[in-house]
Amino acid sequence: MKDMQEYRMEIRKTLLQIAVWGMLLVVNTYFAGFKECVLGIILGVIASMVYFALLSYRIHKSADMPVEKAILYMRIGWLNRLVFIGLVLFISAKVPEFDFWATVVGLFSLHVVMFFKAVALILKGFKNPATTGTTGSSLQGSWHKNLEERRREDGTRWWRT
Repeated sequence: MKDMQEYRMEIRKTLLQIAVWGMLLVVNTYFAGFKECVLGIILGVIASMVYFALLSYRIHKSADMPVEKAILYMRIGWLNRLVFIGLVLFISAKVPEFDFWATVVGLFSLHVVMFFKAVALILKGFKNPATTGTTGSSLQGSWHKNLEERRREDGTRWWRT
């Protein structure tokens, strides 16, 4: 139960981060003089948020399924999300109020937020070894140690592995 609450909280935080990123993108686009692109970016950001919500819902539902059924369920969800993205792009191409390329930029909002979250997680791991069990210097040391162990196992040099 606690894990599910943490999962929902992480989804909410990510959706909020996408919204904040979208607002920053819209404000910067507007003040940079590209007012015709604002609606396209808003459409793309909203679609990115819906895409993430659909993905999160599928992950949540598949967690309690048997493996084969969960795989099929996720594949169907992938197809649904692909159709959704295609529909958003089709609408932005056909409706003149939406700039197509601005919509594409907005669709990448989830990817940008996830990239920044990954960078923050890595930096947090370097600053707080208790979260990862390693520090920056020991990460390098463990990588080198792993190479040394592999070299001893198969008799090769690390640059050949």
